[in-house]
Amino acid sequence: MTYLVESVSVKMDYPHSDGVLKLYDDGVTLKVDQGDFVAVLGGSGWGKSTLVNVILGLEKPTTGSVYFGGEDVTRSSFVKRCALVRTAAVFQRPTAIPQLTVGQNLSLALSMAGVAKSERNERIGESLAFFGLEKITKSYPESLSAGQRKRIDLARALAVRPQLLVLDEPTGDLDSSAANLVMPLLRGLNRDHGMAILMTTALPRYAAAARQLVHLKPPGFITPSNRVDN
Repeated sequence: MTYLVESVSVKMDYPHSDGVLKLYDDGVTLKVDQGDFVAVLGGSGWGKSTLVNVILGLEKPTTGSVYFGGEDVTRSSFVKRCALVRTAAVFQRPTAIPQLTVGQNLSLALSMAGVAKSERNERIGESLAFFGLEKITKSYPESLSAGQRKRIDLARALAVRPQLLVLDEPTGDLDSSAANLVMPLLRGLNRDHGMAILMTTALPRYAAAARQLVHLKPPGFITPSNRVDN
């Protein structure tokens, strides 16, 4: 079966002067198909953001492989991955350009995604309305709350109409009330739009929104004194 995205036995080693930090010692294998909602659950420092970077092509795994649309893209760029599977990502920290208004941020994303200019206003309006942001189209990101900035990033991703939405701790830096608003919106994207979602989180109550759950284990650290040479 061909999946939108698949990781197979992905591992990451980070050399240090006094040893090697090893993430995913058992290897991370996950599969996301159209309409899936997969959560990756793990503690702080367990490699959730690193795994997102590997999936998106921003980092290369030490071992293992990543496939988009059935094609091995382990050594390929994010652009190549998007050509195979239309993908949007929302990171822990807001990424809206502060010098552009909310509407301009979305318009730029659509332009970069190759959406015709004649379609952009309609898509922007629909996406902002979905997240309750239609009244702040002309506002600048830095004048808005953390919750609003997170929803801007989500609205920008939705406007692209991705097949796959990758979210790195989407409730990070949000208070509980704002986080409790974001999760129903994500479930709506998955349920009503058929959008596949791959999300990382440190909180089991948010991971419970997903249909599939992948558990990360704490990283290990190998020093010269405990290394076993074959």
